[in-house]
Amino acid sequence: MSGEVLRWPLIAVALATVVGLAVADRGADEPPAASARTPSGAISAALGPDARAEVWYCSEGTSSPGEFADHSVVVVNPTSVAVTAAVSVFPSTPVGSASPSAPPESRRLIVPGRSQVTLRLAEVVESQYTAALVEVDSGSAVVEQRVQGPTGIDTVACASRSSDLWYFAAGSTRRDSRLLLTLFNPFPDRAVVKVVFSTEEGIREPQALRGVLVPARSLVVVDATEAVPRFSSVAATVEAQAGRVVAGRLLLFDGTEGLEGLAAGPGIPEARTQWVLPTGPAHAGVDEHIVLYNPSDQQAAADISIRADASAASEPWAPFEVLLPPRQQVVLVLGNQGAYPVPAAPFSHRADDLRPTGGGFWAAVQVYNGVPVVAERVAAASAAMSPAGVAITAGIPATATRHLVSGNRADGEEVSLVVVNPSPDSIARVVVSRIADGGVAPVAQLDPREVAPHGRIVVPMGRLIDGGSYALLVEASRPVAVSRSLLARSGTGMASGNAAAFDPVPLDPSAF
Repeated sequence: MSGEVLRWPLIAVALATVVGLAVADRGADEPPAASARTPSGAISAALGPDARAEVWYCSEGTSSPGEFADHSVVVVNPTSVAVTAAVSVFPSTPVGSASPSAPPESRRLIVPGRSQVTLRLAEVVESQYTAALVEVDSGSAVVEQRVQGPTGIDTVACASRSSDLWYFAAGSTRRDSRLLLTLFNPFPDRAVVKVVFSTEEGIREPQALRGVLVPARSLVVVDATEAVPRFSSVAATVEAQAGRVVAGRLLLFDGTEGLEGLAAGPGIPEARTQWVLPTGPAHAGVDEHIVLYNPSDQQAAADISIRADASAASEPWAPFEVLLPPRQQVVLVLGNQGAYPVPAAPFSHRADDLRPTGGGFWAAVQVYNGVPVVAERVAAASAAMSPAGVAITAGIPATATRHLVSGNRADGEEVSLVVVNPSPDSIARVVVSRIADGGVAPVAQLDPREVAPHGRIVVPMGRLIDGGSYALLVEASRPVAVSRSLLARSGTGMASGNAAAFDPVPLDPSAF
């Protein structure tokens, strides 16, 4: 571990940090259309040089021996001066408890300029599940979390906002899976949460989850597999009826039905009318699904546009029209080897012919009747394939000219950057730089790349970055969407996450 890790000596300072979250967790994001409920507590803290501090919430992982998602947080500092991160690690509190099981433990990380520091949460707190509240004294730092266990890995940026509404488009509670929803409340007031599930057999509102108490300064984990068992495909809405929370998802497949994998990450705090799904590198034998969830009480009508890489096709396909009933999930299946569970018709549509052969693609979702939806991309491959595993990636609702991607690359892991230019008429010129050893330098083997209008490039980074930790700065001449794909070439490991965007701008409604 680089940098300095110190005990945070004063509990009063940690308490002041939590009270101050209402100030740091700030700045209203783009409001959704009038047909969807506006999350009254959805407050965002956008990255950028003018931001003086940033709060991050990392709530999806385990920190006890023998568990399935060993939890670490990574603080990346792209600036030239050292920054300080105050990390409070929260053990889980049993469902139904009126008070936290234990107070959080705190650490202080000193992150030198243009470097990163990793903290494994089990070194601070031993608990079945843990969450970390990370407050950094810089608006330019980025905090990510990595979980790893016997069934796979996942790496994703931590949430940088709280909300009273969270959505999860993808999930499963079939007999080989385990679906957990994390409810993190680091604030000084308690929260009361309702969880509603959408299944192929209709809406499920378990009595036990109609008013889950999340005490102040606590983490509560709901086992959806017990609440709504044996459904191949499940979407969920988490609604805070009092207070605010940060909600996340842990999804495990144990291999007994042929799929072994692990996916983790925060939920989506707002439904939108436009999404970009960069997807990942093309690999034979990998299921590709686009999962849409309509959490509103009105029907949504959306077009899904599949745009192939230049190597795969020269002409775009006509958009695929999808009607989403109120409060329901619909899956567009783009190639299915049977690894990942999908709902039965009419909640799934086979669209194998839209998936290009011999190349990759990206997807755009546009709702044309004004009813916002939630979009996620699922990639999965059975344990018999290589790569194998499962990855769930949230759609991207905004683009930016500067992005940061970081992580820890183990031996045998293949890392790729995916850059999408959603503009219909402008080329994007992209430069990728490595942040290391106190400096920022363009990756020597990569000339500046051009991304055509409505185009996508995949940049394999495995041979261009050393093993271990890495941080990459992606700069573009016009706003783009950036994600990162990670594949383990031996064993099980598939992950995909979106880059942290500096000064994001909403998607152009005319772009698609």
